Amino acid sequence: MKKLSENTKPPYVVFDLDDVLANLRDHLMSMLRHQTGRNVHWKEWRQYELGSVYNTTEEVIMGWVLEHQVLESASLEPHAQVAVHAARQSGYRVAVVTARGWHPRGKRLTEEWLARHGLDIDELHLVPAFGDKSGVLRNLGSVAYFVDDHVGHLYPARALPEVGETLLIDRPWNRQDREIRRLFGLDEFVDLLRPSGRQAKEVPAC
Repeated sequence: MKKLSENTKPPYVVFDLDDVLANLRDHLMSMLRHQTGRNVHWKEWRQYELGSVYNTTEEVIMGWVLEHQVLESASLEPHAQVAVHAARQSGYRVAVVTARGWHPRGKRLTEEWLARHGLDIDELHLVPAFGDKSGVLRNLGSVAYFVDDHVGHLYPARALPEVGETLLIDRPWNRQDREIRRLFGLDEFVDLLRPSGRQAKEVPAC
C-alpha cells in the first residue's frame, strides 16, 4: 500500500454503493427482463454499460430505473453492515461515493436507503452517471481503501497520491482485469482490516 500523507484526521475507507454495498443487479435484471423480454442473467453481463445487451440505450435504461424505482428497491449486500462497522471500529472514517448523480432524487433516496439498512457513514458523495470519482477522492484528502466494482473508477484512483489501496469487488463485468486486487465478498474486506488479513484470491476463469 502507498504511504499516505500525515493527517490529523483519520483516513477514509471509501465504498461504492451499487453492487458493492447494495445489490442492484438482481433488481435491475428483473426490471430489464420485464421491459425487454430478454432473459439475460446478470452473471452473463460482461460489460458495465447494458444498452447493447438489451438492444436499447443507456438513456432508456435510466428512464426505466426511474419509473420502476430500481435504486430504491436495491437490497443489502452480504456483510455490508459488518464491513462498514469494521472500518469505523478500525479507526477510519467511512464515505460512500456513487455514480447516482444522474437521478433527480439521487442523494435523498440514497440517504434514505443507507439509513433504512443501518449503514452508518460519515459522508455521501454523488457523481454523474459514468462520471469520474477522482475529484471526490482527491478532496477527501486521505483514503486508505477505495472499494468499487468498476475498473474505470479504480484505475484513475490508483494514480492519486491521496489513495492507498484500491480493491475490486468481483463481478462478471470486471473479470477481464488482472491488475487490481480483487475481493470476492465484503467479508474479505473485513479480514483485510485485521492484522493477519488474508491475500486476495486469483481471478476465476470467465
